[in-house]
Amino acid sequence: MKEDKEEVVGHLRSKLFPWNFILEGVDGEAVRHFVPYAIQMCEVKGIERGSVDRDAAREVITREIKEAVEDYLFDPEDVEIARMHGQFAEQYPFAFSQSLAFVILHRLGLNLEDVVDVRGVSDLLGEDIREIREREDMVRDIIAKNVSSAIKMFARTIMNKKVITAGGDWIGTVADIIFTSETGKIEDLVVTHVRGSGLKTSRVPMKDVRMNMYSKNIVLKSSDYRKGG
Repeated sequence: MKEDKEEVVGHLRSKLFPWNFILEGVDGEAVRHFVPYAIQMCEVKGIERGSVDRDAAREVITREIKEAVEDYLFDPEDVEIARMHGQFAEQYPFAFSQSLAFVILHRLGLNLEDVVDVRGVSDLLGEDIREIREREDMVRDIIAKNVSSAIKMFARTIMNKKVITAGGDWIGTVADIIFTSETGKIEDLVVTHVRGSGLKTSRVPMKDVRMNMYSKNIVLKSSDYRKGG
């Protein structure tokens, strides 16, 4: 596992990031496993057609994959991650990154070639461009078949997940989800706080959190959260 994480760090620091993650050859079944998680991530963040213009898509993909890879490097291995991802846990950095990139593109109505010179990058990485295009088609097919089930699964699996500050402190667990009546989007999370924190419950706006799709924990963007509910 140490060697695997060293490889991930090397890819993260490469000048070819994030395309070295996206174009890495991965197990199709691992992609199939992670596509629903990528759909949930985009749903929570509101990444959909019209939310990001074509010029900004590359920046969004780079930012989201960087966060996903850092989650993998930060989180210790535990039984919860093994239970969630099983045999695919070790493939997370590459398989989830690939799933996430293609889900983002799909939701924005773009293709990979719209945001990067695929032929140029494939030559630098030694990847067959035909295989890359076939993989993109395969992932898009998986996405189309998983949209509704992924969104339904999200509301069910987010309940009782840990809420952690940016500094790594556990403040409580998700007790409920507040949706907007107009759009059906998640607006707030109701958090039941740990004993001794001085709070019983609080509502955390989705804009104040980011999802860790490796462990499925909720990570606050702040290290000091003291809002009452």
